[in-house]
Parts: sequence; structure tokens; C-alpha cells
Amino acid sequence: MKWYSCLNASALDRYAEHLRVAVRTAIDIAGLEPHLVFDGEADRLRASLGHDAPVHIHSRRSGLIEVIEATPETPDWSRSIAAGAFLRFEIPLIETKDEFVLYTDCDVLFARRVELSPLRPRYFAAAPQHEPHEWSQFCSGVLLLNIPAMRAEYEPLMRRARDFLGLPHHYDQEVLNAHFAGRWDHLPLAMHWKPYWGVEWSASIVHFHGPKAKDARRLAAGAPPGDDLLGQLYRRDPRGYAHFLRFHDMAARAHEHGERIGPATLAPLRLEAAIDSGGRALRRLWSGLRALAPVAPHHGEPTHRLPPEATCAEVATLENFDERAYLYANPDVAESVRRGRILSGRAHFARYGRIEGRVQMIPHDILATPANFDAEAYVARNPDVAFLIARGRYSSARAHFERRGRAERRRQLTRP
Repeated sequence: MKWYSCLNASALDRYAEHLRVAVRTAIDIAGLEPHLVFDGEADRLRASLGHDAPVHIHSRRSGLIEVIEATPETPDWSRSIAAGAFLRFEIPLIETKDEFVLYTDCDVLFARRVELSPLRPRYFAAAPQHEPHEWSQFCSGVLLLNIPAMRAEYEPLMRRARDFLGLPHHYDQEVLNAHFAGRWDHLPLAMHWKPYWGVEWSASIVHFHGPKAKDARRLAAGAPPGDDLLGQLYRRDPRGYAHFLRFHDMAARAHEHGERIGPATLAPLRLEAAIDSGGRALRRLWSGLRALAPVAPHHGEPTHRLPPEATCAEVATLENFDERAYLYANPDVAESVRRGRILSGRAHFARYGRIEGRVQMIPHDILATPANFDAEAYVARNPDVAFLIARGRYSSARAHFERRGRAERRRQLTRP
């Protein structure tokens, strides 16, 4: 299968190490045919790769480049980032032979052979953004593309992209999520694994989403993680970063010495991942068995209080239980499920949540508009906004709505 990645000259220095590892592992481990779409001089890219690996380089600029260059820059939107990010929209015009190809960002490594032939997405298949159980938004860092379908959608997609140019933090991912809402297919998590999800034996494509290799090295060496997004993601699973960073560095050394990555090189990492994944599976099994034990009925007031938006939440019961809504309202349970400490949200509910009076959040929401905007209801429905406000990216919920949320058609909780 053909594998495509895209970048422009301004991003080459920053991502050169990751790109070399991606190319090396794509060839030696994944069995892929590398194609690089590059906005810049091909000779500079080849020199950065530093070897004569069979890489196809396609020199190309984004079809939006003139509009991008005419769009004013802001602290929250960059022309150079946009010029590189929107290059992936050109792949359906470059590829003329294969029906399906794989796209990834260049900050990935391929940990296993990639086999995607059973998947035949309508337009593309993608995996979730930050949470493995949250499929409302996808991450565009790994996409299995249906080339004919995406080619037919090229012009309307580009029109949509033009409308988004200049909006704060809006690049390819935001455009794709908006344009293909309800029309994209699911990619197995192992085909787009994140280090902050932990060590995973079956992971085929590992995306250094958030902290890059150099960030992980710095944090692993004892640098304070901080409260920014990189630090928060790293703290979720330092063990996962340590494991995949060793994988990354092993591939980087093999590339530097012109050596092929063989089974003997991978064996220690495979064993470590198998042990870790096996332990997680046993913990899940134990949690499942414990969930089967009878639970004493609970009487009296729930011990888990409803959140401030209680009018839009409900106490979980055997009759109304909803897995996604339960995990959404109980992030501690979602984290335990992710780490394999408990089998599922339902297992937690059967064993503990029913007794604790846990709630689940099935948002009753409406489209936020200038006329009905409610700051508290907006933040309650969009917890990422609270995070951005805390980081100083926006001064208020209203500021986020005016600069970004309105264009994204964000919703807010309803009040009684």
C-alpha cells in the first residue's frame, strides 16, 4: 500500500527527525511505499532524509496557497502552518492509480505491518482525537483515504476550507470534521495509537500527537511537565511515552547507520509491549469478574452529587444506562477503563456507580447563537473551552464563541 505524508519547507527542520523515523519504519516494518508531498525544493528534502531509500517525492503547493497568502495572520492562525496542513487535500489529485491510500502526519512511527485492505471507507476512515472512547471528533493525523470519492469531493471541500481560513486554530482537521460530519468511517485504534494511551502490543501506527520525541526526552529527563497541553498529555502515561520513545530512537539509530530494522531488533520492544498489554488484559478480566458479584442495594441519598448543570444530567439506572454518557460525566471512570483497571463503564456502574448514585450526562443541547448565548451552558457543553480559557487563549466563553465557536456551530446546554 502507498503511504503519503505532507509538509512544507518551513516545517522541515522541526520534523526532520520524525520524518526519517517514519520513512525508515514504513519501509522496514510496515511494508509501505513512501510518497512525500513537499512544498519546497526536492533536493533539500532528500538531503534531510540522508539516505537513498525508495521515496517518491511530489513537489506541490496547496491549491489554496493564493488565498492562504492573502489571509492576514493572527496570534492564533499561521499562514505557514496552513500551507503545510492543507497539502493533504491535494493527495486525491496526485494519486491516479490506487483506490485507497494511507495518509499520516510525519510525526509517526510504524510499529507493525500495516494491513488495511479489509477497510473500504466511504471517504476516509479516522480515529478519535484525544479520548479513545470519544468518536464525536476525529484526528486527521492518520487517514485511510478513498481516492476517487475524495477527488469527487475536492471542489466543495476546498470551498469549505476557504470559509475557514483565518479562523483561530482552524486548519485541515477542523475543515474535515465540519465538511464530513456524519460521513466518515472509524479506523481501528491500533492504526492511530497515541503514546498517552499507554503501551499497546497491537499498535501499528503510533502518532506522537502532542509531545514530540524531543519533548518526551526532555520530560523523561526530569523537566517539570508544566500545565500546558504537552505536559498534561505526557502526565497521562509517561510509561507509554518511554516505551514508544525507545522505539523511535531505535529506528533513528538504524536510519543513521543505514541498517535495516529486523525482527531481532524489535524483539525486546515486542516483549515489553506484550507483558504490559497482557497485564492490562488480566486487570480487565478481573474487573469483569468482580462486576459479576452481587451488589447490596443502596438506600438513601446518592453519594455522588449532580453537577451544576443537573437539569441536563440524570442519575444512571439499570433502565437508562448509556456507556458513552456515563464515561462523559465520570472522567475518573473513563481513565480507569483506558488504563485497563476496569472492564467498562457498565462494569463500574454495576459494581460501584449504582451504589454511589453516579450520574450520566446526555446533553440536551441547542445551537448557540448570538441571541441565545449562555456562557455557563456553553462551557458545560464544551469543556475544551474552559481549558482554553484557563490557558489564556481566550478571555471568556463569549470570546471563544465569537472568534471560533459560531463558525464551528458549537452547541450549548439547554436550561429548564
